[in-house]
Amino acid sequence: MAEKSKQKVGPVKYLEQVQQEGRKVVWPSARETMTTSIMVIIVMIFLGVFFWVVDFFAGNTVVCVAEIGQAADVAKKCILGLSSGS
Repeated sequence: MAEKSKQKVGPVKYLEQVQQEGRKVVWPSARETMTTSIMVIIVMIFLGVFFWVVDFFAGNTVVCVAEIGQAADVAKKCILGLSSGS
């Protein structure tokens, strides 16, 4: 069994240690925060559009494959991307 190397501390001592550690943190500047936030928003928009396009084509592909064997006019609609499922 692993040995405990640290002793328990009381709540007051614990809060003092938390405060000391909080002072050691290097907080980002307002400019860094804004830049990072903008980058996150751009990536979210890009991924949203990307997955929307992938979903659109995957959905139409599934509908077209499911409609194979039906009338020839349905096959033409599938090829043109005008399937009834979209």
